[in-house]
Amino acid sequence: MNIADAEAIPIRIALKQPFRIAVGTITHTNHVLVRMTDDEGRVGWGEADTFHAVYGYDQRALYQVLTDHLIPAVRGLDPREIVTLHETMDRAIPKNLMAKTAIDIAAYDLAAQAAGQPIHVLCGGKRVDRVPQMGVVGIVSKEEAAEDALLQLEAGYRTIKMKIGHDAVEDAARVKAVREAVGEGVPIRVDGNCGYNRADALRAFRLMEEVGLEWIEQPLPGWDLEGMAELAARLDTPMAVDESMYTPEDALRCITSGAADVVNIKVAKCGGIYRSQKIAAVCEAAGVPCFLGGCIETSVGTAAAVHFYAATSNVISAAEIHGSPFYVDDIAVQPFVAEDGSIAVPNTPGLGVEVDEDKVNAYRIAY
Repeated sequence: MNIADAEAIPIRIALKQPFRIAVGTITHTNHVLVRMTDDEGRVGWGEADTFHAVYGYDQRALYQVLTDHLIPAVRGLDPREIVTLHETMDRAIPKNLMAKTAIDIAAYDLAAQAAGQPIHVLCGGKRVDRVPQMGVVGIVSKEEAAEDALLQLEAGYRTIKMKIGHDAVEDAARVKAVREAVGEGVPIRVDGNCGYNRADALRAFRLMEEVGLEWIEQPLPGWDLEGMAELAARLDTPMAVDESMYTPEDALRCITSGAADVVNIKVAKCGGIYRSQKIAAVCEAAGVPCFLGGCIETSVGTAAAVHFYAATSNVISAAEIHGSPFYVDDIAVQPFVAEDGSIAVPNTPGLGVEVDEDKVNAYRIAY
């Protein structure tokens, strides 16, 4: 079995409403799909995502790295030999983990189809039947935030994530308003997306801690591990890293520096399922839990993340993956959506997603 060919397909699908975080706003997908075929005629799908204000490269860059470097490098390889696949990609071009994710997912899809098993079987087995999700509250007024949080609870979500990092005082007021709206029993986590400096962060979180938080995610720039460690030492709430962590080596550095009590693993950001499981293993060895983050994936990327969550020990709490409902449409025949706040783990061979190629072609753009 080998990879006969692959194609990078950039797509553009509108969000139902703009997605705003501390460092920028997006209105459409920035995704590149990979359609991979093997020598026996099977088709596997992968997905690469980005947000240039966060990750430093845009959709065009993803497409070019895949087309010019990664796809030529992996042609002829056995998709079941995932270590060789990643070593080959690393020799072809360093870094570019988000582009490598698309190859990783497509290869897992082909390998699992060939085995007649869902991906989670290849990755360690299924420890849960459903993956819990959290509801998201964006950077809006405190009145809108409280209303949005209640709507998330009505939809079945049991955990609320709030985007912060814009203004420390306003953020603290928004968090307090949401706590008053949802009551004491609902976990609330906050995500600064690198938007604060050290002084503003400490001031904001001393106020927010009064209402109780599950954890605080990446309030400071990714490079500022010293500042993150200082906050972790001075606050009672666990400190989570995201933009500071891309690789297993990053995870170890964050943990040993005292910057991370919890680690956010995004399959889309960290290079795919294989590399994400390596990060989770490093964290587990250090006694630090992980949670599953997301990059507003379509159903292809969402399915891959669900398999990772289901098969990986040390991944806790509600996952941050529900991209499909954020968009006006999806490229799957049956999109992945939550029911009562959770997503079912697929049990059909491969990803468990049937891609609608007519929709792929309809949303395809050219570079």
